[in-house]
Amino acid sequence: MPDTRATPRPPSIDWLASFPGIREHEPLAPQSWYGIGGRARYFLELSDPAPLPELVARLNTDSLPYLVIGAATNILFAAAEQPGLTIKLSSATLSMNGNAVSVAAGTLMPRLAAETAKAGMAGLEFGAGVPGSVGGSIVGNAGAFGGEVKDRLVSAEVIDEAGQSHTVPAAECAFGYRESIFKRARQHWIILAATFRTTPEPGLAVRARLLDVQKHRRATQPIEQRSLGSTFKNPPGDSAGRLIDAAGLKGMRIGGAQISPKHANFIVNLGGATADDVLALMAEMRDRVFERFGIELEPEVRIIGQAPRG
Repeated sequence: MPDTRATPRPPSIDWLASFPGIREHEPLAPQSWYGIGGRARYFLELSDPAPLPELVARLNTDSLPYLVIGAATNILFAAAEQPGLTIKLSSATLSMNGNAVSVAAGTLMPRLAAETAKAGMAGLEFGAGVPGSVGGSIVGNAGAFGGEVKDRLVSAEVIDEAGQSHTVPAAECAFGYRESIFKRARQHWIILAATFRTTPEPGLAVRARLLDVQKHRRATQPIEQRSLGSTFKNPPGDSAGRLIDAAGLKGMRIGGAQISPKHANFIVNLGGATADDVLALMAEMRDRVFERFGIELEPEVRIIGQAPRG
């Protein structure tokens, strides 16, 4: 006899269409620092994270995929359409209390660096060289010019898959080189805000260091062009940029993407670059460096989805 048992139906996502602020089939290229991207099936931008706990709890209960982004400065949107819900956190509040600075996850790191320097609060000047938001910078333990998030983070305010709030001390973030617990065991947790510690110092001295970071960044990185920052992590004891340059790849171009002539670990969008162009260059960089040096480069950029073909 044929099996007449009903086949379980997948959870419906129809309720998302009526959620306040939701947009359907939203282009992701304008949300990306890179200017590359397909579409988001559903998209929601939140300047106030208050709806997130209930929303995230329901998404997880219904087993619906979701992606949380901030400034998307190191994300390559490589899918024709991102499934489920893409949530952009644009909250950017900042407050100071003594030597502590509390910031929303959507606050850009250069703004955090500039505001604290202006107030004579030292320790976050490296943030001027990190174009991303606070939330993403914590996830990847972002750093530049000798400083990293882990050096100054006190704690992060987060919600888990059930929408429950937690305060995670820096000591529990399991920070490593461009790594944190939020990339691994707690990758579905969402960072809402953070507290950093600073050190009081004359404002002129702090601002001078900030300007040095900005000057060095302008001199060594192609900040006048669209990129995702460092394409690959530095291998132990070496520099990914040096290896790629030594492999003879600086300036190589595929389609609208180019390995920057200014810094070989940056892939710039010359205009009209596609995800396929970028991924093809990344594959060439990894293959050539491995062939010449026996070193396998590990991506620092975050690739979401598969590149569209054809």
